[in-house]
Amino acid sequence: GIKLGTGGLVRAYGNGVQQALKLLPTKTKVPQRRFLVECEYSLVSLLEQVIAEYQGKILSSEYTDKVTFELSLPAVESEKVESKLRDISRGSMQLICLEPNE
Repeated sequence: GIKLGTGGLVRAYGNGVQQALKLLPTKTKVPQRRFLVECEYSLVSLLEQVIAEYQGKILSSEYTDKVTFELSLPAVESEKVESKLRDISRGSMQLICLEPNE
């Protein structure tokens, strides 16, 4: 470090960090919100298609007389998803938000 001096060390470490950052994979983080939705068995495959279309995930499911899903959806898409689910179910499916709007 003495031979390089302060400026040389800054350039050497800075260059090393820049090279390492270029090699790292990056991801865009999309804010998610959790919801519950209940549906009839006959609508499960349609619900799964809508969730996949909007890059959502089914976190859990419970099968009783109806099917209840816990979902994770991109926050910006939740209104579109809810509208589409209402349309395909003739109003019987509604998203119930599990997290307050931040």
